[in-house]
Amino acid sequence: MSAKDRFLFYSDFNCPFCFALNERILVMGDSAKVAWRGIEHMPAASSQKSTLVDQTQLINEVAVVRKRAPEITLVTPPFRPSTRFANQLLFALSDCESHALSHLRTLIYRAYWQLGRDISDIAVLQELCQDAGLSYPAQIDAGAASDALDVWQGQWAGERFHSRLPAMVAEKTDKALLGFPTFDLLSSFFAGSDMPDVPESLASCEMKPKQSVLLVGDGVEARCDVTELKAAYQVDYVKSDSAAQQWLSEQSCIPDLILIDTHILAERAFKLCSQLRSNRVYRTTAVIMLLDAPDAERELAAFDAGATDVMFDLSNPKVCQARLDMHLRMKRSSSLLSTLARVDYLTELPNRREYDRKLEDEWLLGRRAATELSVVLIDIDHFKNYNDNYGHSMGDDCLRQVARAMVQCLHRPGDMLARYGGEEFVAVLPGTPLKGAVLVAQAMVDAVRNQAIPHAFSSAAEVVTISAGVSTQIPDTQSIPLQLGQRADKALYEAKDNGRNRVKSHV
Repeated sequence: MSAKDRFLFYSDFNCPFCFALNERILVMGDSAKVAWRGIEHMPAASSQKSTLVDQTQLINEVAVVRKRAPEITLVTPPFRPSTRFANQLLFALSDCESHALSHLRTLIYRAYWQLGRDISDIAVLQELCQDAGLSYPAQIDAGAASDALDVWQGQWAGERFHSRLPAMVAEKTDKALLGFPTFDLLSSFFAGSDMPDVPESLASCEMKPKQSVLLVGDGVEARCDVTELKAAYQVDYVKSDSAAQQWLSEQSCIPDLILIDTHILAERAFKLCSQLRSNRVYRTTAVIMLLDAPDAERELAAFDAGATDVMFDLSNPKVCQARLDMHLRMKRSSSLLSTLARVDYLTELPNRREYDRKLEDEWLLGRRAATELSVVLIDIDHFKNYNDNYGHSMGDDCLRQVARAMVQCLHRPGDMLARYGGEEFVAVLPGTPLKGAVLVAQAMVDAVRNQAIPHAFSSAAEVVTISAGVSTQIPDTQSIPLQLGQRADKALYEAKDNGRNRVKSHV
């Protein structure tokens, strides 16, 4: 097979997503089509120093893979090893027969993700080489391997994938696949079939290996010893409150924890804390105030300004790590719970609660600006028959495929598709007139029908189809958002009564 017919897969032994996808590729028998590129999403990982943060992230990653690929057996390893040696070994053996090399790669994955072995141990790698029927190289050119690995690392961290796993590229067609796809989507990718790009809302894993910590204050490095934190977190320093504001405005990601030292900043530290809390962007960020000494009055002032906690002495690295670790774990748990509360588990679309919030917000904005707001209510035709005859597992996969098809029809950042409940979905289209909303709804109907998911028990068509009802209004003080949804629901029933697999509107 020529290189142009191959698929590039960016692979990391630290990531269970890679293991699960590797297993699926083996099941499909397409492993020979893959040109693997070894990368590291946690270059600082070391089996000699496993922190609570590492273990927590491992547990979370394994839980997500178990949810998405229950047929793959995984254990939670006791540590996260450096994968540099394993990647250098595979690079050194890259000229070997592809089946043996693929077998070695699988053995390395299984050694870590199923047996919990240390794949940074040379003895373990030598044993796995022998099991794969390969000879361990007498000498590995670490320099050449590292240069190639660094190039691949740069490609994976570039604009196309932003350090997310798994990431695949078809070299011949330049198609990209991001996220953890369904088996059907993965099969289509390897077959070279036309398929939609996986939307951001369905991407499986946006790896942010290190939480971000910002320390504010001239001389804060001396008063806050973060030696123990640097391996696990991204730590940045700024000297003043104005520098902090500038730094924050330049970041694409919100820091998980901000520590403000009052020693030099004095009252400006309290003002900065208050400004952060008044900005909804930073309301969930942990803000710690570092005071010179215990002082009840200043402690109360810090809490009044919105501080998450008040500390006095973080000069001991162990104490600093323990205190800040606690807040970062709480921040991570809070973020996870917040996400779970807003996302539908099955389709990974926003859920009914998030739809209600979005509709209310857009209603108020539309009333203020006197702009049209449209709602599209969607129902999968004869979905009960589909479930009863094909099984609930196939029904779940059908829901996911329908969601992917419909979300591709939304092209504006303000538009939102949510799962309304059961087999019903709803789209909120701010600033969209009725004609434009009908076009979007029709595009969804066409996209779902064109997927050609067989449905022999539907009176609407031989494939899975949807019906859609559209309603549009300029929000005013005489009506409420609920009425807009009710009119869309009435239009949906008209679409069903007229044969389904179509769009109806109601003003």
